[in-house]
Amino acid sequence: MFRIERLQALHAVDRHGSLAAAAEVLHLTPSAVSQQLSKLERDAGVRLLVPHGRTVKLTPAGKVLAESAETALDELARARTRIDALSGSITGPVRVGTVPTGVYVFVTEALTALVADHPAIEPAVVEAEPEKSLPMLVNGQLDIAVVESWDNMPVTRPPHTTWRGLRDDTARVMLPAGDPRAAADVISASDVARDSWVSWTAGSRAHAWLQHTLRERGVEPDVRHYVTGYATQFSLVTRLGATALMPAMSLAVASGYDVRALRLEDPAPHRTLYAVTAEPHPRPAVGACLDALADAAHLDHAAP
Repeated sequence: MFRIERLQALHAVDRHGSLAAAAEVLHLTPSAVSQQLSKLERDAGVRLLVPHGRTVKLTPAGKVLAESAETALDELARARTRIDALSGSITGPVRVGTVPTGVYVFVTEALTALVADHPAIEPAVVEAEPEKSLPMLVNGQLDIAVVESWDNMPVTRPPHTTWRGLRDDTARVMLPAGDPRAAADVISASDVARDSWVSWTAGSRAHAWLQHTLRERGVEPDVRHYVTGYATQFSLVTRLGATALMPAMSLAVASGYDVRALRLEDPAPHRTLYAVTAEPHPRPAVGACLDALADAAHLDHAAP
């Protein structure tokens, strides 16, 4: 019979593509993963892995066994879920990665309610954009990733993940309150074509979205400021007269900053926030967290 820890090592290499990535997911060293795979090869009596450049790839026999390992591990996860459900066990750590506006608007509220209902749950939060949180989810470092996907720049969905819609939101052009254009409700891209802009860090998905949104409207943004927080962006809008393009939900941290939020001309960019999981049968604690997130986000709540 094949030992479960050896099958887990093979499944992790198959899923994540390298010994190093598998080791990170399993919280082992690459050497320990390699030892488990060597023992599994002896158990199977055939080669399961072969060198492939700087990493490894599965042989046909390795693929067959990896597929069976995935089935076996899924069944064990399902059994664990059923056992926990029978005992009413909603306990243990729940690791949530989330976009910043999620923290500001509903994630903290959701986790507060979750712990009030289930005191044995141990929540942990990582503030991260989808380009970071989704790989962490797939690699087993998170249980849930709260991510955004803009209609004009959809996020790529990793395989073997489940997506649950939480809330809709739209983009707003942020101007200083004293700007003559701030009296309007809607503004066109051409009206801000000559502005200096504040954006997220260069190379981030949020920065790429700003450029993409304005370029598809014929505007090449003059980005002068690169920051990592909404409050900092509001400060630069208020004090330096910069212009920003931000989700409407970011207004949750606008208190104290004299800014005005205008709708960008139709079609205004729209985003949906999702709770994403990678486990096919989440633990009861993770399931309870998903429900708490949906309740706090008000799925049917219109974007501000």
